[in-house]
Amino acid sequence: MYNKSVAITGCTIEKITKYDQFREDKIRMELYRIILSLYDEGCRTFTCNLHSYIGLLGADTIVMLREADKCPEIILSAVIPETSFPADTDKMYRALYDDLMKLADSKEILSEKDNAGKVLSGCHIICYYNDFCPEIGQVRASGLPYTNIYKMI
Repeated sequence: MYNKSVAITGCTIEKITKYDQFREDKIRMELYRIILSLYDEGCRTFTCNLHSYIGLLGADTIVMLREADKCPEIILSAVIPETSFPADTDKMYRALYDDLMKLADSKEILSEKDNAGKVLSGCHIICYYNDFCPEIGQVRASGLPYTNIYKMI
């Protein structure tokens, strides 16, 4: 019953054009609500793509829930692709990435192809995609239940 896994992925950092505190706060509130609900349903391992905007925010939310003792058994698995961040990535996101890599329970570097497969192998997917990108088609085709936060914001 316990230790079901959840994948968190979405648009890559370079596709986020400018920092928007209001949007980020709304995303964080949804992530908090969804992660807490899935934890209560027995999900313990949350695999986050740290090269995605939603993956960074999700991992940060997981760490916060663990440190607040709301989800003491939650496991943060960081998945990163082989490619590095673009040089113009926001410094705040790079610093958050560095901090989360230190706090992750496990880390895995995957090729872009393997990364997509890892994302589609949980019992639930939390994502941040618009309806016209090919990645949301892959999520839908997986047959796994998913929550697209993009539609909630």
